[in-house]
Amino acid sequence: MLNKVHHVTYVVESVQQMADYLDKNFGLKPLRSDEFTERGFKSILYRIGPTLVDFFEPTRDDTTMGRQLKEQGPGVMHVAWGVGGIDRVFQDLKRKGNQMRGQAPSTSPFGYKTASIEPSSSHGVYFQLAEGEAS
Repeated sequence: MLNKVHHVTYVVESVQQMADYLDKNFGLKPLRSDEFTERGFKSILYRIGPTLVDFFEPTRDDTTMGRQLKEQGPGVMHVAWGVGGIDRVFQDLKRKGNQMRGQAPSTSPFGYKTASIEPSSSHGVYFQLAEGEAS
């Protein structure tokens, strides 16, 4: 079912400082940068081999990532595992007793589909599943 690490999301103080660091030290250029005002964050997105890596800068304190940054500092927000047939996987996980976030997979701001298992169903670990590529 799990077929790769689809993406890794970090929360940081400044996406611009992170972009400058990644360029200077690793020669990495972002695929895209965005500001999602309604969702309360700025982002930069990279492809490293088959894996997407994104960095989120909270623009509001009332978001999950804003609270995480304040409480824990910069670091990994989550890892998303790649799957094929995410709609089927979502329903299968529900049938197996997992509490899922939402009624169906959703589309990320980057264009791929995601589904999340509530940590209460997975021994306290947040599992995000993803299918598709960034647009």
